[in-house]
Amino acid sequence: MIIGVDIGGTEIKAGSVSNNKIINKKTVRTGKDAVDNLIRCISEVFDKKVKGIGIGAPGPADYEKGIIGKTPNLDFKNKNIRKIISNKFKKRVIMQNDASCFVLGESIRLKKKNVVGMTLGTGVGGGIVIEGKLYVGNGNAGELGHCTIKYDGPKDGLSKGSIESYASGKAIKREYGKDAHNLKSKKAWNEIGKKIGIRISNLINTFDPDAVVLGGGISKAFSKFKKGMNQEIKKRAIRKVNVVKGSEDSGMIGAANLFSNI
Repeated sequence: MIIGVDIGGTEIKAGSVSNNKIINKKTVRTGKDAVDNLIRCISEVFDKKVKGIGIGAPGPADYEKGIIGKTPNLDFKNKNIRKIISNKFKKRVIMQNDASCFVLGESIRLKKKNVVGMTLGTGVGGGIVIEGKLYVGNGNAGELGHCTIKYDGPKDGLSKGSIESYASGKAIKREYGKDAHNLKSKKAWNEIGKKIGIRISNLINTFDPDAVVLGGGISKAFSKFKKGMNQEIKKRAIRKVNVVKGSEDSGMIGAANLFSNI
């Protein structure tokens, strides 16, 4: 049994995973005491059968060492999460990008070998699975949220004019004065969907994947932005690719599978 952990800007989820099934899971708010909350969350699902802990953490980071770098949305900067958790639970810990873990989990769920995806939450993350394996480049591949879609667009935490500047929770609050779950305007969601569609078209044209997956809190509004998204994909993508809303458990399942994906 492996524990899979999904660290998000709003909440932390941990699940004990066996044969790609979640046996037990716990969710806590990330909050200001994020490290303490992370330990508490893992403790709730930890038992003697656990062989290791896989953690999906926000980037950019040195995932091999376990140190999270400049994360504009979370207070984990320069803390060695891998070492902290390993010392606490006396188990091997593997850490990778949270969005990459989500996409890996989705590739398992969908039974597809080539999958790309984005997590639309407090910020926007991304992941790439090629031939069933995570593609990480030199360690930080998949930061799809910070790729520019408009060169003179608004600034996000790391770049300018990126999809995170338009379709993240923070961007929606800034642009429309409301949290995403309170935003009712069809016009607003159509515009958000168009920006998402432009980014997805770029992914399709670059990777020619079997599927594109969307996760994160904003993806709960999939039905609201789907029309605008599909309009842009139809205009811009080289071929039709299925775009699906992912499972909320995929981040944990992907994190647990880091032990078999290295």
